[in-house]
Amino acid sequence: MERISSKFVHILLLSEHLRSRLHAERNPEMIKDRRYHLRMYQCCLVGKDLVDWLVKHGEACNRFVAVQCMCVLQESNLLHHVCDDHMFKDEMLFYRFRLDDNTMPITRDIELVLKGYDISQRIKSDDVNMVKNQECEDYVYRSCFTGSALVDWMVEVHQTNDRFEAVMLGRELLELGLMKHVTDDHHFKDDSNLHFQFVIDKIISKKLLDALALLNCSGLTIAPTGSPLLTRKTLASNKKNAVPPLTLPKRSVPVPLNGRYVYNPESPEISPSNSSPDNTSPRPVIVREITVDELLDSTGPYAMKTIRIMSDSVGFGFVVRGQEPVYVQTVDPEGPAAAAGLRVRMFIHSVNGKDVLHWSHKEVAKEIMRGRNVVDLVVMTHFRGS
Repeated sequence: MERISSKFVHILLLSEHLRSRLHAERNPEMIKDRRYHLRMYQCCLVGKDLVDWLVKHGEACNRFVAVQCMCVLQESNLLHHVCDDHMFKDEMLFYRFRLDDNTMPITRDIELVLKGYDISQRIKSDDVNMVKNQECEDYVYRSCFTGSALVDWMVEVHQTNDRFEAVMLGRELLELGLMKHVTDDHHFKDDSNLHFQFVIDKIISKKLLDALALLNCSGLTIAPTGSPLLTRKTLASNKKNAVPPLTLPKRSVPVPLNGRYVYNPESPEISPSNSSPDNTSPRPVIVREITVDELLDSTGPYAMKTIRIMSDSVGFGFVVRGQEPVYVQTVDPEGPAAAAGLRVRMFIHSVNGKDVLHWSHKEVAKEIMRGRNVVDLVVMTHFRGS
C-alpha cells in the first residue's frame, strides 16, 4: 500500500492537535451533542463558534482565513458537515471531526500518526521524567529521550506487548518522520546511549495558518491591502455566496518544454526534449558506494517505500544509474516521478514485483519501460530522506 505523504502527515497532526484542544475546551464547551429540529447530532461543533475560537486564539488572522484553514481540513477528509451538505462556513452549521464519528478510513500509516501524536503528548504529561535536555560534547539537545527509555515506557504502559514490538513501532514512527535521532545518524534502537526527539511538537507548535501556509495548502496570497485572496475558483456546486473551498495542490500533467528532462528508452542518459542527448555522462549523485547487503541489513538505516508512477506524454521523468544496486540519478521536478514522491539517491529494490537489487541500470530501465504507462517501484532510502 502506498505511504501517505509528509504533507498529509503534517495536516493530520495539526487536525488532531486542534481536535484535542477543542475537546478539552470547557469555557465554553466547543464539542458536544447538539439538537436541531428534534434530531440530536453527537460530538459536533458550530462553524461560527469555531471561527470565533480560531481568531481569539491567534490560529488565524481573521475570520475569512479561519474558514479557509477549516476548508483545508475538510478537503483532506478530516472534518465534515454533519449531513455532508456544506463546505465549511462561518455560520450556525454543525461540523464534526471524522475521527469523532468513525467515518475516517484508518490505514496503517494514519494509525501510526495518531499513535505517535498520543505517545508524544503522554510522555510529556506523564510523570515519567523521560523527556529532558541532553548535553553531548558542545551541544545541548532539547526535549530528547533515550531509545531504551521509550521502549521501557511503551512496554510498561502496555502500548506494546514486548520490547521487540516497541522497537518496531519506534522504527515505523521514525520512518514516517514523527521522530528522529538527534543527529540523524541512527535508526531507532533499544539503546540507552542513543537519544531521540519527537518532531511532532515542532509541527503543532505553529499557529494553524502559519503551518498550513508552510505546507502550501492554504491557497492564500496577501494583496497589497493586506486582505487574503483566494487562488482557486469556486466550485460550481456551491452556492454563489459560499466560501470557495481549498484543495491540496495537485500537479498538473506536464507537457514537453524546452529543457524538460525525458527518459530515452534506448539510453539511460537524460536529454532535453528538444535537443539530442548529451554524450557526457552526468556525475553520479551517490557519494559513497552502497552494497546490497547494507540495504538489506534489518538493523541498518534504510527503509522501503512503495511508489506508483503514471507516465505522462513525455515519460516517467527520472533516470536510473549504477548496478547492484541501481539508484535514481535524476528526477525531473516537473514530471510524474517527482509528483509520486521519487527522489534522487533512492535505490531501486523492485520493479513491478521483480527484485532488481542485483541488476544493472540498463536492465532496470528496460523493465521499467515494459510497463508502458505505469510502473510500480519499491525503493530504499536512508531514513533521513524517506
